[in-house]
Amino acid sequence: MPQFDHSHQLVSLKMAAPLPQFLVRSFTIANRAQNTTDQSVFYGPYIRLLYYLFGFESNFEIQQQFDDPSTAREPTDVVATFTVEHNQHPVMFIQIKAPRTFINNSKRKEADKQIREQFRSLRHRLVTPHIPAVSAFGTRLAFYDYVAATRLVTPLAIPVDHVHLNEVAPAERWNYDILEDAGLARLRQEIQNVIDMCQRL
Repeated sequence: MPQFDHSHQLVSLKMAAPLPQFLVRSFTIANRAQNTTDQSVFYGPYIRLLYYLFGFESNFEIQQQFDDPSTAREPTDVVATFTVEHNQHPVMFIQIKAPRTFINNSKRKEADKQIREQFRSLRHRLVTPHIPAVSAFGTRLAFYDYVAATRLVTPLAIPVDHVHLNEVAPAERWNYDILEDAGLARLRQEIQNVIDMCQRL
C-alpha cells in the first residue's frame, strides 16, 4: 500500500474551500469577450486548477498534448489534452476548446468524438478501474467516464440518424461551469474520487 504524505490532507481541505481568488481571476481574465476564439488562454488556468486540486507536492503530474488533426484549418481545431498521471499512469484528462465554438453543432460533435478517441488511446495504460474526463469549452464543462472492465463510456454515444437531423452532442451535456458552485463542486468530486482511487492502488 503506497504511503501518501501530508499534501493529501492539504488537498482534502482545498476540496471544501472556496476557489481562491488567484484562480477566479485567472479564469475570469481568460473568459473575456476578446478571447472567445482563443482556446490557448485557458491552458494556464486549467493547469493551475488541476495542480491546485491534486496538490503540487503529490504524486500527480499534468502531461500536456497538442494534436493538430489532418483536417485542421484554424487554431481552434487543435486538440489540447491535459492528462493527469499518477506514477506515470493516466487517471484523468481534460480537453479544452474555445468558448465561441460551443454554439457550433459540428464542434460539439467533434469534441465528443475526440474525448472517446482519447479513452481508446489511453485504455491500455490504465491501472485504475475507470478514468474520468472533462470536455471544456472555455469554462463550460461536460463530464465523461470510461470503465475498464466493461469498456463502457458514459454518457453513451448518440448515433447519427441518417434520415432526420439529430444532435449527437447536445448542448445540455455541457451543463456545468467552473465559475459556478455546481460546476466546481462536480469537478472537485471527480478529482477526490480519483485521489481516493489512487490511494487504494
